[in-house]
Order: sequence, then structure tokens, then C-alpha cells
Amino acid sequence: MNSKILVTGATGTIGSFVIDMLREKRADFVALVRSKEKARSLNEKGIQTVTGDFSDIVSLDKALDGIDKVFLLSVTSPKTPRLQGNVVDIARNKGIKHIVKVSAMGASLDSKIGIARFHAQTEKHIRESGVPFTFLQPHSFMQNLIYDSGTIREQGEIYAQMGDGKIGMVDARDIAAVAVEVLMHEGHEEKTYLLTGPEAISYYDIADAFTKTLGKKVKYIPVTSVDSRSSMLEAGMPGWLVEDLVEVNREQAAGLASEISDDVEKVTGRKGHTIAEFVNDFIYLFK
Repeated sequence: MNSKILVTGATGTIGSFVIDMLREKRADFVALVRSKEKARSLNEKGIQTVTGDFSDIVSLDKALDGIDKVFLLSVTSPKTPRLQGNVVDIARNKGIKHIVKVSAMGASLDSKIGIARFHAQTEKHIRESGVPFTFLQPHSFMQNLIYDSGTIREQGEIYAQMGDGKIGMVDARDIAAVAVEVLMHEGHEEKTYLLTGPEAISYYDIADAFTKTLGKKVKYIPVTSVDSRSSMLEAGMPGWLVEDLVEVNREQAAGLASEISDDVEKVTGRKGHTIAEFVNDFIYLFK
């Protein structure tokens, strides 16, 4: 008997890939959305939706009716442990069979990085709930490079605080592929998967990949933590997130995030996408 899956974060970067892959596999799933407008856009694609909000217990309770498994994903903030905790508590009460949570690389209760602490708090909550779980801990997403499309297009430059540090950047499509395999097959319960790309890369490597595919020179311009902080604050990012990202970038620049895992290949049976493959597949966004 097929399990029915509730997909949260269905309209985000990872979630949109998850629902596309589940649909390809003819899985029984429903997408949780926060508004009728988002529901309409998915319904037009033939995707079943339910409207709800992590802060609305009544809507969550209704959304989890008849559900067997939950793909748990939301925007990360200081509110995340409480909001995702609402889902966990209702899942426990309803006897949900499996929660697959997108967490973060380095999740730890004593981390100095807020994002890592928030995810670790939810992981702890899930463990203590007794609901079977799988934690996916991805590295930085290749898709985050899309935010640099403007300067790559217009200036042939990409700016970052990463120095010459190498990082195990992962394609969000590979995160989604792992999630779908875990949701649809047994044997992944009580496991944590570290999701990285197949190679550690620097921003010089990233610039080279764009240069080769675009056919024009793209140059990486290293920036200081001071300049990085200022630009993020000017862009309107909340202070806590800016400080987190500055610290993450500082660690990456120091070479503390170069670890590579083969968990993507172990779960999906294929290697993750390389930076060259990512750039080639999404080059239309950077031309």
C-alpha cells in the first residue's frame, strides 16, 4: 500500500523539485501551501494542495489528516524551532510514520551560527517525539548562485567573501532526489545524510565554469567580511541572518567546509551534479 506524503515548502527551491520528482514517480502526495494563489498555480499543474500555516495549529491538524509521511521544510529563522515543532507535535499525535526533515550541514545545539542551532533544536524535538525520521543536512546550494546572475550578466564578475576556500556546494536537485528516495522507500529511518556535491570547489572554480559555458570571461572578486556585511544589510536582510552568513562565509574561506560526502550517490545510485553541469543546465539565467 502506497503512503500518502505531505510536502511542506512545496513552492521553494528544493520543494518545487521534490513535487516534480514525486509526480514523475506517480507518488501519492499533497502540497501544503500558505495561500490560495499558490494553491491555484500548483492546481493548474495537476498537483493536489492543502492550505495551511505552521503557526496555525488548526490548519496543520487538518493538513495532516490521512497523511503517512511528512517532508518538513520551511524558511529558516529564529521562529523555526517553534513553527516546525508544531508540525512535529501534530505528527506525533496522528501517528505519522516518517518525517524527512531538511536540516543543515553543521547542525548543532552549541553552534555559534544561529541557523545551525535552529535546525539542531528541531532535530532534537523530532528525536524526542518518537516519530521515525531522516535528517538531510545539505551544504550550500548551487542554486544560490542565481542571486549573482545580475553581476555575472552585466559585469562578468561574481563577488563573494569566500577567499580561495573550497566548499562542497550541492545542487538542490540532488537534495530533492535524495528526499524522494527516502520518502518512497524503507530503510532510511533514524539516519542522517550529509549532502554535498561530488567535489569541493572554490569561487575561482565557479568563475571558470561560467567562463567556459558563457564563452566570455567571468572573474571572481573576493570581498571582505566588512563589505559583505554592509551589502547584505543594505539589501534589507535581518541582522541575525547577516551575522550568520558572514560567519558561515568566514569558515568557508578558511577551508573549514571542504568536506565531501558520497551520501547522494549512496541513496540515489548516481553521483551528484558538478558545478559545470549546474552552470550548463541553468545558463539561460546568466546570459
